[in-house]
Amino acid sequence: MRKHTLLAFILTLSLILAGCQPAAAPEPTAAPTAVPTAAEVLAPELPVLTVVSGEKSLELTLEELLKLPAVEGYAGIKSSTGKITPPTLFKGVLMADLLKDMGGLTPELGVQLEAEDGYSITYSADQITEGDFITYDPVTGDEIEVPGPLQVILAYEMDGQPLDAKRDGQLRVAVISAEKNQVVDGHWAVKWVNKLTVKDMGEEWTLVLDGAIKQEIDRGTFESGAAENCHQATWTDDKAQEWTGIPLWLLVGYVDDEIKHNGPAFNDALADAGYTVEVVAKDGYSVTFDSAKVKRNDNMIVAYLMNGNPLTEKDFPLHLVGSDATKKDSIGSIAQIIVHLDAKPAAEAAPTEEAKPTEAAPAPAAEVSGDFVITGMVETPTGWMMDDLKKLEVVKLSVEHPKKGKMDVEGVLLKTLFDVVKVKVEAATLVLTASDGYTSEAKMADVLACKDCLVQFTDDGKLNAVMPGLESSTWVKEIVKFEIK
Repeated sequence: MRKHTLLAFILTLSLILAGCQPAAAPEPTAAPTAVPTAAEVLAPELPVLTVVSGEKSLELTLEELLKLPAVEGYAGIKSSTGKITPPTLFKGVLMADLLKDMGGLTPELGVQLEAEDGYSITYSADQITEGDFITYDPVTGDEIEVPGPLQVILAYEMDGQPLDAKRDGQLRVAVISAEKNQVVDGHWAVKWVNKLTVKDMGEEWTLVLDGAIKQEIDRGTFESGAAENCHQATWTDDKAQEWTGIPLWLLVGYVDDEIKHNGPAFNDALADAGYTVEVVAKDGYSVTFDSAKVKRNDNMIVAYLMNGNPLTEKDFPLHLVGSDATKKDSIGSIAQIIVHLDAKPAAEAAPTEEAKPTEAAPAPAAEVSGDFVITGMVETPTGWMMDDLKKLEVVKLSVEHPKKGKMDVEGVLLKTLFDVVKVKVEAATLVLTASDGYTSEAKMADVLACKDCLVQFTDDGKLNAVMPGLESSTWVKEIVKFEIK
């Protein structure tokens, strides 16, 4: 494979900084292809990627990236719900080559990737240089070992075409192999990449979740879940230290039943019935909480960062903090979280005789289904297929995204949907759920006051929540459910 030398890279950069333009290319002798290049589609004069290593910083345009040695290969993903996106041909630049010109990587270093929407994740040196990823069979989803090394590229083409700018951004990560023989976990396939930062990696670690099922969460998976536009929660203590992580209840919801990360992953009925949650440190010390205290409590956070940095040796890798985690409960060096589903909370006294209800229990609510459903505190829980939604009053609006700015959208106003289901007056919270299990919450009063909030029809046949004036976390992509509480 040809390598882009440091000298050539510096010379190219010097010309750019000096305002020089390369000589015009000769006129082609053959008729031009009908397929536009990535550079033609995506404004080649604008920087699309920033690379930072120590005090070195470099901005690259798509045109400059296209001049670097390109590689091709097949990449696919396995989502957290088990859904397989089969291997597809990608073309781009080896991430290792980009970093080589910035000083390269040593084993103690990693690379933090950032996306335009605020999502970030860190790759180890072994992942970047050796292709060290867990791989799965693209048909069955079972874990496998693949022959030959994997390569991590910043891709700008898929199946011979420029990336779909709306769906993937200008650059995305692809973990490729020579054959259609593997997929990797979906959180590694970052879209909308705009920055690479070389940083101290720190020690790798694993969190064990044990309940109805058992699951190991590696550093990368935890980090992706704690991203700004995912499940991130923060808390500032009385020393003005900011802790960042994931609420404890979301981790419990991963293993409290068979549903790991799809739809309503946290089982409220089980929590109401009562069980205990044990948080265990590496040295065996543990603290235990009743499910009632843990249930949907955002004030108990399993933190992996303090003031933006990995935790100190005393607390590494994870520390339970938050306004509802007392000093004695604030356990560090967390290695395991155990959901004891067969253990009732200590405060729950055993009944001496069977309770006799004074009135008949209400009948269970009828289940609704569809591409999009609204349930909870409504008079008429309703599910719509896509065609049904498009039969409602459809509007076209120009709205302001809190991070992306002005955007044109088409869809059905939430007011129209709420008129169908008839929201109850005591409703306080809207829980938005995506197809991959991601959830976000908003105050119902704010939602009802939003005149331009809508469910958007996307070009690829999905639905997005468009929530002007509300937090960016409520702009949930691939929305499938509203639950009103």
